Amino acid sequence: MGGEQQEPERKGLSPYAKAGAYAGLAFVTPISGWVCYKIGEWLDQSWGTSYLYLVGLIVGCAAGMYETFRQAVRIEGLDRKQK
Repeated sequence: MGGEQQEPERKGLSPYAKAGAYAGLAFVTPISGWVCYKIGEWLDQSWGTSYLYLVGLIVGCAAGMYETFRQAVRIEGLDRKQK
């Protein structure tokens, strides 16, 4: 009656759903690293440089690891505020 509605308590994902989500995360870092490596390789050929492939690889792997961490936090439900 106070105008506040309580949000129904949500249970987390089932163990099978978590396993599937984590299995998909196994590919995020290698694929993003490979894609950025290929972009850097293409830029090296286009601009006549010889280091952008390595920059691309490092940036891609870092982005992949960041996204893996972000998604793992989401899967475990740690991003929801605790009351």
